[in-house]
Amino acid sequence: MKVLFSILLGMIPFFCLSQPQWVDFYKDSFHLKYPENWLPDTSGKMGTRLFVFSPLENEEDKFAENINVIIQELSGKDIDLPAYKKLTETQITEYATDPEMYESTIINSGKGEYYKVSYAMTQGKLRLKIISYCLIKNQKAYLITFGSEVDKYEKYKTISEELLSSFSVQ
Repeated sequence: MKVLFSILLGMIPFFCLSQPQWVDFYKDSFHLKYPENWLPDTSGKMGTRLFVFSPLENEEDKFAENINVIIQELSGKDIDLPAYKKLTETQITEYATDPEMYESTIINSGKGEYYKVSYAMTQGKLRLKIISYCLIKNQKAYLITFGSEVDKYEKYKTISEELLSSFSVQ
């Protein structure tokens, strides 16, 4: 019994070290959390309010898994979640290369109503899996998107779910 307890006690630092520490990020009336070893970018490139990039795994890794936030002004456009869902499905079908839709649904949760879309597409030589949540509040669409290489998605699944679920709008 003492040996088992000693082994379990010795494993505590391992478990503590293997859990990433998370950083709280607040900007433009939204909040999210991301792993502290990921790199935030608030430069506004590609119309984003925030990009957060994972560290590359090694020299052969050509894609940094990432999350980004875009805020779209909807004033005067009469767009609700069902309309946003339909527009997104059309855009994926028409503009994504080799699209494969996994999920496109409006969800009611304790956090309120939001739209979730999950699909794969080809970008250059990479096959990517994309998961986006959209919340509409105060005539704005708050879109948070996680992107990963398809064959690495399972490795990032837990982190992506935590990233996406941490997102909130004040």
